[in-house]
This record gives sequence, C-alpha cells and structure tokens, in this order.
Amino acid sequence: MENMQNLSLEIEKILKCIPGVLFTKVVSEENIEDFNIDEIHIVATTERNPKQISRDIQSIMSAKFNLDFDHKKVSIAQIEYGNTANTAQSNKRLKIASIDYAIKGNQVKAEVILQYDDKTYTAEEIGPNTLSNVYRILANATLNAIHQYIDREHVFAIEDIERVKIGKKEAVIVAVSIVSSEYEEILLGSALIKGDIREAVVKATLDALNRGLPKFS
Repeated sequence: MENMQNLSLEIEKILKCIPGVLFTKVVSEENIEDFNIDEIHIVATTERNPKQISRDIQSIMSAKFNLDFDHKKVSIAQIEYGNTANTAQSNKRLKIASIDYAIKGNQVKAEVILQYDDKTYTAEEIGPNTLSNVYRILANATLNAIHQYIDREHVFAIEDIERVKIGKKEAVIVAVSIVSSEYEEILLGSALIKGDIREAVVKATLDALNRGLPKFS
C-alpha cells in the first residue's frame, strides 16, 4: 500500500515538470497488488494544446514508469495563469537556425545555431561517436547555445534522453535539470521524430526550457 502511494506521488511530481502543468492528482487503486491508475487530473495554463500535454503524459508513463496508460483517463482543465505581458514575452522563443553534424574518426561534432529575433547563438559539442552518446552531444550543444542567450553558464544540465514509441510514431523526451544550490527542478521536453532524429533532440531540449527562459535572462 505504501509503495503504491509513493509511486502515485512520484508520478505527480514528474508530471508537474511538463511545461504548462500547474497541479496534478493521480487517482489509483490501492487495494490490489498490481498498481492501476483510474484517473489523472491535470490543471494547466492555456499556453499549450491539451493534446500536447496528454501526449507528454503518455510518453512519460511509458518511458519513465513502463506503464501502458490509456489517454482517456487523463482529465485536463486549463486556466489563465500569470501576467499577460509575461505570457506575450514568453511566446517569443528561441528557434532553430541550423544544425550541423560531422563524424571524424571515432568522434562526432555537433554545431547548433539558435535564433532569437535577429540575433543568433552558436555552440559546438564534441564527443565519442557512440549511439548512446550522439543524442547527448546534440542536447549539450543546444544547452551551450541557450547559455549564450541567457549570458550565464552552468545553469542547465542534461539528465536523460529517451526515444519512445507513441502509437505508430516515435518521439524524443529530454529531461533537463536546473543547477541550483537552493532547489532541484527537472524540466521535460518532447518532440515527434519527423525524419531527422537530430532535429527532434534539439527541439525537445528547447521545448523543455523555452517557456521558462525569460526568468533566467
């Protein structure tokens, strides 16, 4: 019973990291040995489409908790939250200008260029050319460019990157931690793979951070 309650709390904590989500409540059956979720209630801002939030939830339940979760059990209520001026500012986001990727011997070099208005931010990352490391190199190059944008170093770090199946499609989920001595927070971003997984990794990394960047810049 206690383990099931702890799992429900852990799921709620992770789901609150989804961009736009304010509050979460997991309703589960706790009288049987197998953990089974009856409902997930979400309160979110109006910044994102509910379908996007629902897809993020399904991806997390599959990738993080290995649970086959029915999206029909998700209830999402959206509310206006925060200052409208801040919302307008947050809608102006970093965009991908270009992604360059080169292999030389046993190393791979990724160059990511991000753009905000008429300014660009270029960053490179080099590392061993292994399948498990390539995605992290791309994500770290993206973070390096973001650090240039906010003019601060070592604010964010890549925690994990997962490639998951959603129905008949695939997506990338990136977990980014905020490096702070005062608190610990993990932000999640996701992107569907539309031909180029490298672009999806960069998009998912941006998705995790873009909405919260104004408070760091």
